[in-house]
Amino acid sequence: MAELKIQVVGEGLGLTLPKEVVEQLHIQAGDSIRLDKLPHGGYRLANLDDKLSEQMELIEGYMHEEDA
Repeated sequence: MAELKIQVVGEGLGLTLPKEVVEQLHIQAGDSIRLDKLPHGGYRLANLDDKLSEQMELIEGYMHEEDA
């Protein structure tokens, strides 16, 4: 788990990702990432180009549908 500190950036809020998170997401300055809301109320950061993340989102959606 990485603790992230919220900072004022212009008129909004931002945060700095630790080096290990940047490396795991395979991102660099200027890239876009996705913040996915999980069925149980948590969140997950994902690289927009991450096919595995898309597949996991589909699987979690199917699992959530079966719980209903």
